[in-house]
Amino acid sequence: MDELDLVRLDRQVARAVVDWARWRRRLRRGAALDHDPFGLHAFVSRVGFERVRELPEHDPLRAPMLRWLFRLVDDKANRAGLAELARARAVDLHPLDRPERMTLTVADMLSRALADRARSSEWLARFLEHAEPVAELERRVWERRREVVERLRVEPDLLELPVSDAYAVAEQWLRTTDDRAREFRAPSFDRHLGSALGLEAHEGWPTRLSAESLSGLFRETRLLDSLPLEPGPLPRAIAPASFLRALARLGAAFADAVAPRDQPFVIANDAYGLRRLAHGALLAGLGLVPAFQRRALGLGAARAAEQRRVLARVVLLESRTRALRVLLRRAALAGERAYREAFEELTALVLGSPLSPNLAGALFAPRRDEAQRFAAMLLAAEHARHLTEAHDDDWYRNPRAVEQLRAEAALPPAVTTTRAALDAGAAELERLLEELLG
Repeated sequence: MDELDLVRLDRQVARAVVDWARWRRRLRRGAALDHDPFGLHAFVSRVGFERVRELPEHDPLRAPMLRWLFRLVDDKANRAGLAELARARAVDLHPLDRPERMTLTVADMLSRALADRARSSEWLARFLEHAEPVAELERRVWERRREVVERLRVEPDLLELPVSDAYAVAEQWLRTTDDRAREFRAPSFDRHLGSALGLEAHEGWPTRLSAESLSGLFRETRLLDSLPLEPGPLPRAIAPASFLRALARLGAAFADAVAPRDQPFVIANDAYGLRRLAHGALLAGLGLVPAFQRRALGLGAARAAEQRRVLARVVLLESRTRALRVLLRRAALAGERAYREAFEELTALVLGSPLSPNLAGALFAPRRDEAQRFAAMLLAAEHARHLTEAHDDDWYRNPRAVEQLRAEAALPPAVTTTRAALDAGAAELERLLEELLG
């Protein structure tokens, strides 16, 4: 067998990732259902994975390339299932009699439940009536992933998790924040969604969400200057939580734009994106910063304090949701029965009452980078503390902090972290939330 040309293979992986990412974005809109993003990338296969696995363990490209190939091969094996899931979620129309007589997709029903707060309970009821087939298809995707794991003879946690204790950290976070979260426990799921949106913290944000309007919030800093930012599709501006999500996209785009260009693609761009997600969480966390509320949003001190408290509730609920998804990922990889049982148990813990296990997959569906998304929130809290101590709470405006952030992002990203780092981040995030929530 010919010796692998790793430089050439790295370029091929880079091209495959571009095609794959474009396809995933289109799938979310219900498009490209019949498209094969892997058709021109024959090396995305079990054979390609095995050939890279045969490389010496000391080869610096082996581990990062295996991570990328595992992620790509998984989606290639699941292509038909992912397309079927996208069709059921974002294409298939369902006739409704109430709250309006119309036809909508399941995705649109959930969107209206979030955006139309006056009729949220009715829209959510319609969503729940039609969501079970979507949930079943999502569970089938995870069953297929289990088959891929067996065929490749891999331990997915070793390839995907940023730390071996990820599940323990998620469980600990749910225990640590349970008492505080009980204060915001809603009597119904639609009321929980409203609480998580942070509707009261609506002042000062741009009227429209776009890359330009977001960049305008950073007009007093050179942090984003001259960078080719590509945050991708931004969420609809339906609530203050939408802006925190958009800031997270902007932070991830910042990390992508500053990523090292003198390194192989698989080293400069981690398959599960821990650092880009942590930069995203860092910018999203600016919503809790007094200087950002005053200077970027133009609020007075009293209103800024009120708004920060509301956004602290949003962050608390989001952090618990991310921990929930991390634990659901473990259950989904254990099989459908484990997934359904864990969904019922964990939604009872997080929401106060369980959701039907038939909805496992339609709500709180875990992503393969879920552990990175959760870890990013914790790591960003500790990162923000260090930046504040060194440069004050308006660190995002400080030229030295900007230089520091750009220099950090220009290094090859770490793909793992430590339990100690996550514990420190959890302690800092807990302290900050307690301070703001009173």
